Amino acid sequence: MSSQPHPTLNLDPVEIEANLEPVERATMLPPRAFVDPGVLDWELETIFSGWVCVGHASQVAEPGSYMMRELGTDSVVVIGGQDGRTHAFLNVCRHRGARLMEDAEGSVRRRVQCPYHAWSYGLDGELKAAPHMDGVEDFDPSCWGLIPVRVATVAGLVLVDLSGEAPEAEPHVGELAGHLERYRVDDLRRAGQAEYTVAANWKAIAENYSECLHCPGVHPELNALSHYMSGEVIEGAGAWCGGSMTLSEGASTMGREGGGAQGRPAIEGLEGEELSSVLYFVLFPNALVSLHPDYAMLHTLWPRSVDRTEIVCEWFFEPATIAAEGFDPSDAIDFWDQVNREDWRVCELTNKGVRTRGYVPGRYSAEEIDVHAFDVMVAERYMEALREREQVAA
Repeated sequence: MSSQPHPTLNLDPVEIEANLEPVERATMLPPRAFVDPGVLDWELETIFSGWVCVGHASQVAEPGSYMMRELGTDSVVVIGGQDGRTHAFLNVCRHRGARLMEDAEGSVRRRVQCPYHAWSYGLDGELKAAPHMDGVEDFDPSCWGLIPVRVATVAGLVLVDLSGEAPEAEPHVGELAGHLERYRVDDLRRAGQAEYTVAANWKAIAENYSECLHCPGVHPELNALSHYMSGEVIEGAGAWCGGSMTLSEGASTMGREGGGAQGRPAIEGLEGEELSSVLYFVLFPNALVSLHPDYAMLHTLWPRSVDRTEIVCEWFFEPATIAAEGFDPSDAIDFWDQVNREDWRVCELTNKGVRTRGYVPGRYSAEEIDVHAFDVMVAERYMEALREREQVAA
């Protein structure tokens, strides 16, 4: 929905085609994909204008509760309606274009009011009051509601489509929805949140999340709870990639004090190997979801520049677990806060390294299947645009 001219994607098709080869023959994405501001502009205009995860459905479950997210120059508000539905709008007043919401989340009572001239809107976006407009000719309030944004909730995740043209959200999430439903993600509730600013490109963060070859050296505590080679790739339809890792003997979750889970019960319905595994998924483009025996964790990535990404990390538990006397999620939150910061450090080192003159993209190891799968989702979108450019030039 940006009003800016559509940016040009300045990448070499030959380099992108090299990434689309099978992992044993593929070359990683070219450095320009990580360091060229023009590439990020294109990604924000194209990749991030389709389905993007804004957060968990529980954050907009009550009428008036909202989440505000920024993507490049665009800003969207997702809000719970009095009709029980989730609504989404551009975060802009229809009068003089002022931003309506400045906080990332919060709640209003029955209306959204512009802080500039006090135009106010219902939770469904309908214009309710426009001061001093009584004498204006041909002004029909019903035509001046907030500009809607397409929104969908799938298995507890709220997604928006700024383009309004993406295929349906369900095929985008695809078979990942079955895993989210198995872990009752829709029913879980937030018990912790952390925000980070990382001096790295958003893709480097998703790549890092998609492998654990770095875990012995970067995350020794994590590797003690789950051996870095214990994982298995999980495949299925949809715009996602990921797999499982097996908890070490004696550990019941990923957390402090040996992963003892502080006596927390498992998520209802889990059994067998599910009680000794952790599932890690990337839902393209910006959601990192991990499913533990007793909680779920969600990272959402928000590119701010070619070398700066803001990240929101949230922890979700069973409502009954949260309500239990003595509930304390700090073992999980503190553990992952440490792991997060260790990850951010190596992502920032990568950001510095790929900017070096003379650097050429490397090759994938045979264990970096999910890294390659994520990169291919990016590369396929690059190639679609590059082929269209070639057709126009011809």
